Amino acid sequence: MSADLRDRLRAALNQPSRGIPAARAESVTALPDLSSLGGRWFQTQHGPGYVIESVYEAGHMHGRIPLHRALALDTASLAAQARDERLAAEHPRDFLYVDTETTGLGGAGAMVFLAGVARFDGSLLRLRQYLLPSPQYEGGLLGGLHDDIERARALVSYNGKSFDLPMLEARYILARQRPAFRRLPHLDLLHPNRRLFRGRFDSHRLAHMEVELLGFEREADCPSHEVPERYFRFSRTSDPTHILPVLRHNAWDVLSLVALAAHLAAVCEGAESPFAAARAAEYAGDLALAIHHYEAAIEGGLGRAERLEAMAHAARCCRKLGRPGQAERWWQAMISEPRSRLLAPYVELAKLAEHHHRDRALALAHVDRALALVHQGLARPGSANSETGLAALEKRRQRLARNLPGG
Repeated sequence: MSADLRDRLRAALNQPSRGIPAARAESVTALPDLSSLGGRWFQTQHGPGYVIESVYEAGHMHGRIPLHRALALDTASLAAQARDERLAAEHPRDFLYVDTETTGLGGAGAMVFLAGVARFDGSLLRLRQYLLPSPQYEGGLLGGLHDDIERARALVSYNGKSFDLPMLEARYILARQRPAFRRLPHLDLLHPNRRLFRGRFDSHRLAHMEVELLGFEREADCPSHEVPERYFRFSRTSDPTHILPVLRHNAWDVLSLVALAAHLAAVCEGAESPFAAARAAEYAGDLALAIHHYEAAIEGGLGRAERLEAMAHAARCCRKLGRPGQAERWWQAMISEPRSRLLAPYVELAKLAEHHHRDRALALAHVDRALALVHQGLARPGSANSETGLAALEKRRQRLARNLPGG
């Protein structure tokens, strides 16, 4: 391969030449002028980096959520949803909201070229966006980000446990730096939102949650699939028009994290959706509160599928709390629902009849009703390994009939 062709290939891949090494700038003032982006160069022990800083008033509205609501979070409820008790001991002003943009979805060659982090400073939300002008400045990006993470007491992200933090950790390790976030509690908002609003939305992508939960719609946003290409164009040309839409896209992502954390806390309190609040309370282990919210959701009007689900969960919560009479009423209510062809209520009523009322004849009657629905084609049996499977129903019936007097 000719030297000219090799140099052109390296230029296309944005790789430095192996010829004479470039002289290292002794001062950040000698680095490329990127002032049109509104940021500044800074120096770390790992090299220079570039950061764009923005400040938002606490009253700034992101959709219909004012940012200051994130300063009054009930961290105990968030800790229960994250299954990390350490969050309960932290103040919301010490949360660091993190979102990254990368050159790819994974692999050793993928790089984090933009890391947006936000944290409250008094009543102000300060957003810092660490930008990688070209790959040789990665040490500065990681070094600057490290300082922000060191001052934080907890992290908040959206799918950060599966994507953002593993990507950052890989880059820190390759740069022979120690990741500062391993010790911190982490609230990944994707998981509680997916769990609490299961079945309500077709997609749980951040952009979709913004519209549905926050009332925030992006205008002239840069689509996610265009982000890497825009960065490559910017790194080749230093033309800010390529990267400015990406900076705005990332800033909106971070602001959405702040607003979604506030929304999640409100959901756990029951202020937004009783059904989601019931799911949150049940996940947190507060079964009495879960029953209260399930009852409120049922009375408030739910679709048929959600109504049946709420009844089933309320019944199971009652059973776990040692309230068999209440559980029985919920299972009976499910059977009384129009067009209800579920087999689980009959199985649960059979259990209560056998073990609580000590009435095997009544238990057998419930199982017979379930089998009748199956044989008449009015109900579909469950999977082979489930209690509502045909084999399990027949086995339960045989056992009950065998143990009856004269059986």
